[in-house]
Parts: sequence; structure tokens; C-alpha cells
Amino acid sequence: MPYVYAVTTAVICLVVAAVIAWSSARPERSVWPPLAFGWRARIVTWTVTIVAIGAAYLAGRESWNGWGWPDSVRWFVGFPLAFVASSASSYAIMKLGLDQSMGADRGLVTDGVFARTRNPTYVANLALCLGWTLLAASWPAAIAAGSLAALYVYAVPHEEKWLARTYGKPYEDYRARVKRWAL
Repeated sequence: MPYVYAVTTAVICLVVAAVIAWSSARPERSVWPPLAFGWRARIVTWTVTIVAIGAAYLAGRESWNGWGWPDSVRWFVGFPLAFVASSASSYAIMKLGLDQSMGADRGLVTDGVFARTRNPTYVANLALCLGWTLLAASWPAAIAAGSLAALYVYAVPHEEKWLARTYGKPYEDYRARVKRWAL
């Protein structure tokens, strides 16, 4: 069953990547970010997110320590990394605004943690994927976390095209002074 969960996460990531690519090529008919943000966008975004991340969690939980790694690696490296990364991701989402993290246009955020990196949520989520893989120590967890990580990296240039179209010169100035993947 753990591989079913891992494949579920991978398939969802592929579908989301296809939606992102389609939307990026057709900005006038964009699905992501949505042209009209509202309750439907919230429901779809949260449903997809909960299922993909929930399946990644179950992939690891159901194959817990399949690699037979020592607890010291899993609990003293993987767990703190996952915990800190999850907290940092949540903080960045709250700074950005929950609706804005789901594609609502509420203004360009360039202060706080966004003054250090243009993608603090993605940077934290990449660390979370690594932490979860180390903690769960199994191939299903690695497949699921790797799928999520690949999606996060893939999404960034497409989101940046949207930001450039939406915010113009203020975004270009921000992009010139703040690195994409800084820590």
C-alpha cells in the first residue's frame, strides 16, 4: 500500500504540473493562478494539497524505516529538519496571506522573509521533503517527497512569469535585488 500512496502523490504532482504548464502557455485562460479567485479556487487548491501531502505522509508512515536507518539519523536530523521547515513554510504562507498563497492577487509582498528569498515557502517545502525522506527512511516516502520537490521547483518559473505580467516593474525590481532560492 505505501507505493500506492507514493504513486498517488506522484500522479497528482504530474497533473498539477500539466495544469501549470497549460496555464502558463495560455495566461488569458489560466487555471493556475486562477483568473477569478474565490471559494472554488480555495476548495480545489486545498483538496489537491491535502490529498497529495496526505498520501506522501501515508507513503512514509506505512513503510516506516524501510531502509533500516539508525534512529540517530532519522530523529536527530530528519525530524528537526522537517519540523523547522514546516514551521518556516507556515510562517511564509501567513506572511504572504493564505489566499495569496493559493493564487489570489492581493499585491506584491517583498518584505519580511520575502526580502531574503523570492520563494521562502518553496525553499522551506524542499527542506521539508528532505526531512520527511530522512525521517521516514523508505523508498515510498522518497518517491512521494521527490515528486513534491520536483513540482515545487517546476512551478517557480511559471509563477514568476505570472508575477511579471501582474506586477510589471515593481516585480522586475524585486527580482533584480532578491535571489530566487536564497536561504
